[in-house]
Amino acid sequence: MAETLYLDLLFLVNLSADLYLLFLTGLILKEPVRKRKSRLFFGSFSGAVLGCSLVFVPVRSVFLWKVLELILPAVLMTRIAFGNHGIRTWLRQVCILWMLALFMGGICSVLEPADGMSASVSSGFWKMTSWSAGRFFPVLGIAGLCLYAAVVFLERRAVFCDNLYEVTLHDHGKQKTVRALRDTGNQLYEPYGHQPVHILEKRVCLEFCETASGVIYIPFSSVGTEAGLLPAVRMERMEIWKNEKQIRTLEQPWIAISETPLSPRHQYEMLLHGEL
Repeated sequence: MAETLYLDLLFLVNLSADLYLLFLTGLILKEPVRKRKSRLFFGSFSGAVLGCSLVFVPVRSVFLWKVLELILPAVLMTRIAFGNHGIRTWLRQVCILWMLALFMGGICSVLEPADGMSASVSSGFWKMTSWSAGRFFPVLGIAGLCLYAAVVFLERRAVFCDNLYEVTLHDHGKQKTVRALRDTGNQLYEPYGHQPVHILEKRVCLEFCETASGVIYIPFSSVGTEAGLLPAVRMERMEIWKNEKQIRTLEQPWIAISETPLSPRHQYEMLLHGEL
């Protein structure tokens, strides 16, 4: 059965999908996408033009068709959108673009209308059968939002993991290793020598320090608390580790004691000072 192909609609579908993919690729690679709006548009425009042009190319070789359908559009779009940054960066851009296209195609398949309408996706080239614009673009928007939410989550997760450390505390011949998060919002300093103060959960401190001498109180303010005082003690030494490598040693650090857990899900027990 013959199918009617509307070239203008196919172009708009390709343009919209490619723009989504390039934008998400730029977010993952931490490219300044907001400053490169025109490049992203021209990259998606080139992909859409190439995708429409392939409709009129009679190719019998499966290998050649895959090169034209998968590799050529991805190379062209990433080169225009992000520029030339070397072979390794280019491979990362293309691979991420392909993966995002695959995931977006899967989301569109899940949201596919039940009356037989279908769409298939490959990097930089969307084939369109009986989708209508009124149905396709909302589905594309939902798929893009799902991928965007996933990208933001993974990005925040990566930032969180990058700021997570292991800290070994030494005091009175004892030592204790805890998980610590470098918190840029922690700007506590002890009031006498203006030395940075780290924060430790009370339950961990009680397990580690049976007795403490030279307790001072650190003034602080936070959301919900305009002014407060945190007790702080001075320990002998603190070693900071990352990926099983010791990256820093602090002598006689000030440790403030928090009455409440620092992480609701117990992902860490200590907050490192923001200046580290």
